[in-house]
Amino acid sequence: MYTITKGPSKLVAQRRTAWQQVEQQLGSGPTGDSGPRPVQYVEKTPSPRLQNFVPIDLDEWWAQQFLARITNCS
Repeated sequence: MYTITKGPSKLVAQRRTAWQQVEQQLGSGPTGDSGPRPVQYVEKTPSPRLQNFVPIDLDEWWAQQFLARITNCS
């Protein structure tokens, strides 16, 4: 079992907050006086090899791993 100490936990929280701000800015309309927005990169010609690519939800994957460990220990 992993233990996250206060330092790394704080770093994770900061990164999560920063990423949520980026997602919010990408989803909002044009900027006013709020400054520059993040740039979302989109391939002009997507690779055919990635046609069936499905991104993984890491939060869900970690939750499944956690529950599997609990179930196997019981």
